[in-house]
Formats: sequence, structure tokens, C-alpha cells
Amino acid sequence: MAQPSAGGLSLKIWVRDRILFLAVVIFFVGGAAYIGAGKFLDPQNEWLHPIKEFALLMSLVGVVSLGYELFLREMTFREYKDALEEIVNPDAVRLGIEGIYKNRSELGQSMSFESLFKKVDKELFIGGSSLLSIATSSAELLKKKVLSGINVRLLIMDPSSYVVEIITRQGKGKATFLNEIRTSLMLLQSVANEIDSESGYGSRGKLTVHTYDFIPSHSFICLDEGSVKGKIVADIGPYLGRTTPRPSMVVVNKKDGIYDYWRNMGELMWQESKPFNLTSEDLFGTQTKTFMFASGKDTEYYDKVTDSWQQASICKMDGNWRSIKGSQWVWIRESVTLEEAKTGTKNRFRLKLNLPSDCRGECIVRADLFLRSDYACHITINDVGLSQEYGGASYPEPFIIDVEKYFKSGENTIYFELLSFAKPEVSDPEDNLTGLIYRLHLEYRE
Repeated sequence: MAQPSAGGLSLKIWVRDRILFLAVVIFFVGGAAYIGAGKFLDPQNEWLHPIKEFALLMSLVGVVSLGYELFLREMTFREYKDALEEIVNPDAVRLGIEGIYKNRSELGQSMSFESLFKKVDKELFIGGSSLLSIATSSAELLKKKVLSGINVRLLIMDPSSYVVEIITRQGKGKATFLNEIRTSLMLLQSVANEIDSESGYGSRGKLTVHTYDFIPSHSFICLDEGSVKGKIVADIGPYLGRTTPRPSMVVVNKKDGIYDYWRNMGELMWQESKPFNLTSEDLFGTQTKTFMFASGKDTEYYDKVTDSWQQASICKMDGNWRSIKGSQWVWIRESVTLEEAKTGTKNRFRLKLNLPSDCRGECIVRADLFLRSDYACHITINDVGLSQEYGGASYPEPFIIDVEKYFKSGENTIYFELLSFAKPEVSDPEDNLTGLIYRLHLEYRE
């Protein structure tokens, strides 16, 4: 069989790469010939009508070519891509699996709550252990969705469940998990109150919270349950503490796929749960109040140039850094400069908080500070310096510091002195990033 010549092949590639340009040129040449024929040829000329018809035909060819390139070829390409995916990964495509991620952090790098919530039309159904990340970073998004007519269902573990105690023991006896649940429910109560106080919204949705008292089969985010555009993001496996990261799966509603499996599991958990009353003045019947403060917009840094405290920035993270649920990594800017990476940095941050006048002495039941930093951090609370140096941006678990005895009624300040050591050999700022992340749980008895 004769092989195509190199010249012929080059011509085909040249035409393929410039087909849109050629289509436009053909259209305008045809249009110009059609108009020009009427101006430059005598109306009685026998060539006038054939030339105009040919010019019109050229314009139509150009239009059809444009339509094919812009629409038909794209459609054909998508069909080819779908068919190729089924050949390369037939099981995943057939089952409706859009993606599988080894842990929550990898999933978070691929998609955010905000990007997911934008796609919902009727209902948002979320189930998990504490949903603290939802109640903190996405509280405003939930509020907007409800006010826009979206129904939101939230499923959270019952703080009085025996399962909480099991998970607490896995967390080395710290009652941090219980605090996460209580804090989340209190924040959701605030969201519900804000929704009720808003006026000027005609068709608003409903925020409903249920609690359950069993080990969850999985955690999930379900968008528009049962609809053609339905999507579920599920963490695979039960939640039994932070010792083992769980993989995550993104599933779309596809015939004969596994979407219905995850959907039915979520609905079963909802049926076995009970409504939680967000209007109660004493949510947990404990006669205590819980506060949570997290690194983010409320964190300030000391600006040496202006000799003043300024709002800290959400900073760029190293790929190996671990987060703290409900909190964000902060620094003085989004990232360091090359000079700072080479010479190292030393910066001060602070968190100011006010406690009620009746919160003093033994009324403080618990105060736990979760902390990670890169590289080293020294902490001072109300002029009392803590002796230990803290860090561990990539440690499996954050530092959990008992700071109960350092707080008082009224104004309190936590200072963080963050050190980043010099790396003179680096050639890129990303080789020596730095940052701070924390979350404070404080519970007191009224």
C-alpha cells in the first residue's frame, strides 16, 4: 500500500490547524464577491447572477464549516472521549464514579464546598460525624442556599451517644471530638437564627438538623438527591477517629451504577436519626457554654513597618502540611519571598477574645488549643509564656495544649511567635514556606 507523502501530510495538518480561519475567510470572500458583483457589474450582464449565486454558495460553505468546527466536531470529540474512557477504565465509568481520592485532603485540593454547593438546585443533604468544617467555613454558604429556596438537611452524631466516648478514647482521652460536635451544633443554631431573622425573601428553603447515636457507615455530601444531575461525595468506611485516613469517592447518578447504593445508605441513616431542636436555649442540657476560635480572618499579625496589628492572610500550604478541621493556615502574606525563604523569618500573631464577666476560676470546664506550625511556634497567653516549643506541620496529629488555667473573664490575648529557619541554598520560595494554624475550644459553666 502506498504511503502518503510527507508533503501531503504536512498540507493536511496545516489545513486542520487553520480550518476555522479558512472558514471565516471563505465566508467573507463570498460575502464580498456577492456585494461587489452588484456594484461593479452591469445589471444586464449575463455573468451577474451566476457570480452572485456562486458567492452566496461560498458564504454558506463558510457558515457550515464554522458550525461544524464549533459545534459538531466538539460534540464528536466528547463522544469519542466518553467512549475512550469506557475502554480505558470501563468499570469506573459504568458505575458512575467520577473520581477516587486517597484522603479528605486530596479531595479538598480537587474541589471545594463552594464549587460543590453552586451546582445544587433543590436540596443539599450532608451527613458526617461533627460537620465542623461545614459549620465553620461554609456557614454563610448554607445560609445563602436556604434563603434562595434550597432545602438543607444535616446529619450529625448525637453528642450524648456512647460512640462519642469510643472515639474519644481513640483520641487519647481528650474530649475534643465532643467539643467539635457541640461547637458545630451551636454554630448551626446561630445560622438558623440568622435565617429566621432575615426578611425580604419570598420562597426560602428549610434547614433541618438530625442527630444519630450509632457508628456512621460513611460521611457524605448529596446534591439534588435522585435527580438526573444528582451527585454524591462520600468518604468510604466508618468514622472511628483520626488514626486512619479514609478514601473519598465522587459518584454521579448513572443507570446501573452505585449512586443508588450511597443514596440508600444516607437515607437509612436519616431514618434512624432524630430531629435536633435548634431553638432550645440549653442545647445539650449541660448548663455549659462552648466557644470556638479558629485561625483565619480573626487572626492578626504585627506589621513592623507600620507598628500596628493587621489582619493575617490565608497562606499557601506545602503539599505535605496537614490541616485542622474548621481552621485555615495563616501568615503575614499568601506566601514568602525568595529572600525570606533564604534568610528565614520571625513574626508575631495574636488572637483576641472576650469571655463573659461571670467566666472565671473554676467555671472554665475545658480549654484545648489545637496547633500546627512551620517551623516553630512559641505561645504566650495573657503575659504567661508556655515553656514548650510547638510545630509539626506534617505530624499525623496536631499539638493539643491544655490552656484552661491561663484564661480570665473579660479580654484575653493569645500571642503566637512563629519562626521559620533560614535555607540559604533554596532557589524557589516554595522550598521554604511557613505558616500557622490553630483552633481553640473553650467550655465554661454558667
